Amino acid sequence: MDDAPSEEITPISFTAIGDVPYNNEQRDGLIDIISRHNAIDPSEFVIHVGDIKPGAAECDETVYQDVSGILQTFEAPTFIVLGDNEYNDCADPQLGLEYWNKYFLHFNENWTFEPTVIYQPERAENFSWTERNVLFIGVNLVGSQVHDSLEWQNRLIQNGQWVKKLLEEQVNKVDAMVVFGHANIVEAGPDKFKPFTDLFRSAALTFGKPILMVQGDGHFWIKNKPWPEQNITRLQIDGRDTAVKITVDTSLDYPFSFDRHFLD
Repeated sequence: MDDAPSEEITPISFTAIGDVPYNNEQRDGLIDIISRHNAIDPSEFVIHVGDIKPGAAECDETVYQDVSGILQTFEAPTFIVLGDNEYNDCADPQLGLEYWNKYFLHFNENWTFEPTVIYQPERAENFSWTERNVLFIGVNLVGSQVHDSLEWQNRLIQNGQWVKKLLEEQVNKVDAMVVFGHANIVEAGPDKFKPFTDLFRSAALTFGKPILMVQGDGHFWIKNKPWPEQNITRLQIDGRDTAVKITVDTSLDYPFSFDRHFLD
């Protein structure tokens, strides 16, 4: 970390949730999580890593409106990335995307958030900011079926190119990166994510500093290093009505720590 500024950098903690709510019970559970979260205020921001509804359910606009309203009751600034259930799994994916854009695009702007958030010109749903020597990036990385192979390929390439560009710009300014996306790109058909994964892994190797990739999709906890690039940790969160507090402390050789019981 030779390029790190000399001043002391304090850790940053944030909360990750996702794959919620899938039913009324989980909706109640999400409301309970938000209530407890607001009471103890443990995190500087919240990230929802996609899937605001079950994939089999109709993509009804009222669902998007309802979940948007619930998430806006977080006191901490809240970000969200697209999940496949509210977009790619819809009978009409384009309509699902229109609903998502109406209720969730630039969702963080419902709060005051001190760091400057930028958006990818080609993909307005992708966001990024830097804070305390950490680069944060959110991308539209959905799984499930490929409706349009050209759109799928272009989206993955644009995601990967943006991650690569930001890492190249920030390599001497940050000591770690956290990237948010919905899909399990390791176990859930890795070949179809190759246009993104190849760019991501190549950029990570050049960056050479710790990277955390936070995803939903699988509904059970995985924390591992699935690629030869050992600076990448991949985290699949539990999802449902659970939450994990993630702390990034760039003064440590391994800067990431995880607390799945902070709201107990």
